Amino acid sequence: MRGRLFNMPAIGRAVGFALVAVAIVAAALHFRTSEPHVQGLHVSPAAASDPLTEELQRCQALATQAKDDAACEAAWTESRRRFFTYQPALSATTTPAASPKSSDR
Repeated sequence: MRGRLFNMPAIGRAVGFALVAVAIVAAALHFRTSEPHVQGLHVSPAAASDPLTEELQRCQALATQAKDDAACEAAWTESRRRFFTYQPALSATTTPAASPKSSDR
């Protein structure tokens, strides 16, 4: 009996290991810089005059030390309050649509 010329499962495993090794090397080369590249905040000119925005930027610069800062806690609380209670302003010309009454059907 004659054996096979190529052992396909062994070749498949070898190719798989090679691909994993290439992926590990590529990841290591990509993440070898010690400093992460952080993009700056893009703040509109109107928001830049807001003291809350300035305080939140200061807290962001403090990073992990901000969790113990009472001013940062107050700024985050106010930011959450503004976010979750946002109500768009209605203009004076806008009137609410009249709801149909059940007797109009």
